[in-house]
Amino acid sequence: MLEHLILARHGETEWNVAGRAQGRADSPLTEAGIAQARSLGHTLAGLGVTHIVSSTLPRALRTAQIAAERAGCSISTDERLVERSFGTLEGRFVAEATAEDPRWAQVLRATDPAAAAEGGETLHEVAARMLPALDDARALPHRRIAVLTHGQCLSATLSALGGGDAVDYRHGNCGYTPLALRDGRFTFDRWNLAVADLADA
Repeated sequence: MLEHLILARHGETEWNVAGRAQGRADSPLTEAGIAQARSLGHTLAGLGVTHIVSSTLPRALRTAQIAAERAGCSISTDERLVERSFGTLEGRFVAEATAEDPRWAQVLRATDPAAAAEGGETLHEVAARMLPALDDARALPHRRIAVLTHGQCLSATLSALGGGDAVDYRHGNCGYTPLALRDGRFTFDRWNLAVADLADA
């Protein structure tokens, strides 16, 4: 029976550094992102995690693979964990897009859960697929599981679980949030915890 579920964000990517909106598009992990993934693996090992469920997007799956190698755990994937679709904003520089139209700041900075770009998702829609994915993770035969996903997915999910604004639940690269099960539902009291810096380990 599941005891704890750890939500975590992928490692730093080239587009993160450049300030570009990724969404369903992708870019490779940077060297710093690879080091973050190793540190995440060390953290997950210390937390007793034996399985990682990852988004299918390459930046998340690569992070999961590196972390799993360090933690000695297994991996599965779930496409419901992929990042929020930003539609026509994908690949755009965030600063450029928000300067062009202030409405895009509501989407790219997760300040309005009902806002979406053309062809994209709202945060409400993201939470509607993330929450069933977490429920399905509960049925896996592991006591401690990590879910490897994306920044706006984490914001949407924690807002749905804990209330408050999604923007309050931003996560840094490889930041993580421990969820506990109380009375059959996920709860949390801390979020965006930082992994130890093990770049030289």
